[in-house]
Amino acid sequence: MNWIRALSGRLSITARITAGSFVVALLIAAVAVVGIRAGVSVILDNATVTLLEHDAEPFTQQVSKNPRDIDTVPGEGQYVAIVSPAGKVVMTSLPKSLRPFGRIQLANHETISKVSTPERDYTVRSAPVVRADGVWHIVTARSGDANELVLGRLSAALIVGAAALVGFFALASFILARAALRPVNVMRRQADQLARQQSGTERVAVASGGRIAGDQERRAAAPELLEVPPVRDELAALAVTLNGLIEGLRASADREKQLVSDASHELRTPLAVLRGELELAELDAGDPDALLSDIRQAQQTVLRLSTLATNLLELSRIDAHGDRGSASWPELENELAAAIDRMRQASAVRRIPCTIDFEVSDVPTHRAVALSGQEFGRVVDNLISNSITAIGAAKGAGTVTARLGHDESSVCLSIVDDGPGMPSDFVPVAFDRFTRVDAARNTTTGSGLGLAIVAGLVDAAHGEIRLTSTPGEGLTVDITLPFTSH
Repeated sequence: MNWIRALSGRLSITARITAGSFVVALLIAAVAVVGIRAGVSVILDNATVTLLEHDAEPFTQQVSKNPRDIDTVPGEGQYVAIVSPAGKVVMTSLPKSLRPFGRIQLANHETISKVSTPERDYTVRSAPVVRADGVWHIVTARSGDANELVLGRLSAALIVGAAALVGFFALASFILARAALRPVNVMRRQADQLARQQSGTERVAVASGGRIAGDQERRAAAPELLEVPPVRDELAALAVTLNGLIEGLRASADREKQLVSDASHELRTPLAVLRGELELAELDAGDPDALLSDIRQAQQTVLRLSTLATNLLELSRIDAHGDRGSASWPELENELAAAIDRMRQASAVRRIPCTIDFEVSDVPTHRAVALSGQEFGRVVDNLISNSITAIGAAKGAGTVTARLGHDESSVCLSIVDDGPGMPSDFVPVAFDRFTRVDAARNTTTGSGLGLAIVAGLVDAAHGEIRLTSTPGEGLTVDITLPFTSH
């Protein structure tokens, strides 16, 4: 069995289908040949018995009337014998090989037997005829040569026909398998072109006429996605699935490229500022007050760089889809209260007069969400911090309220502020990385990763997040986190 598996593993799908079809067809043909031959043999045997009955009928009638006066003569090929009650053969045309009658069963009922002689085989029928003077027996026999000849020729014809059908079936299976797998080969070639296009392995080639076919020309000729067969079958479903995978991989690669580009841009600006601040500190080495101011500014720049690096690491961890842990309802309550205390202190340090409060549903539950308490606190921190920053930049004072509740299937968190809100055209991209209401990259209002981290954590917990903004009146962030099944 191991060598069969090894051999099948080296064959193509077309070859395996053809070989399997050939074996199945061969088995079916063998069973059919044996079955047909056996059926014809039974039919011939029954026909021989019927002929034997016909052969015996006229002699039976004469024996019933007068066994002493038998004038019926057996026809050509008919073997008949009449045996008296005393066991004497009154009349016989049986061949010598069937004599004496010791091998023929004479009974008080009809018997059919096969008798083999050195010359040939016979089918022998013995039928009793009851008279007043005793039981007479009419014995008829037929040679089996004709039946054997018919069966031999039939077997030869069946074998030849079965071999032809098996060969035709294997050829048809090969053609059908090639035709059925042709779309797979097309998709494989297209996938190979897509892989070359993605990796950029194609190089500029010089044609024989002196025309240069460059990478751009080949990329233009390469397909964007796999071709979906027009027939909606399993291969079409496979093509659609692979196209979805390709689009997802492309989107992931594009996001990675964009992240690297944006991160480089974000890091370049504070690094340039830090370099300038250090150069100023070197120039102000003789002035303690100026030097201290330069060091403090450099410290703020380093803090910004540290925050940016921390946020990038957080996003990388979220993208890794590791074990997120879980938090029960009491843990969420405690983490929300702790986050409110942290944000109140942060508001005081930043000197932004904000009233920060929270409301918690008074209906307890023992269920949990697929988000750790620390991550839930990070979500609350980022959302309230954004609200404080927006309120401080626009109004100078305001209120922020966090509401935590739940229903039968999920936890609901709402962060509501009365700040300036967001422009309607910014809401659809608010959760993208490195996006801010102020598009200038050199602002110091943040890295544009806070909402991206919130969206990543909520998505990792299979939750939903929704922004409702009224410019000039406030912003509401609604988060729904489903309960875990255990």
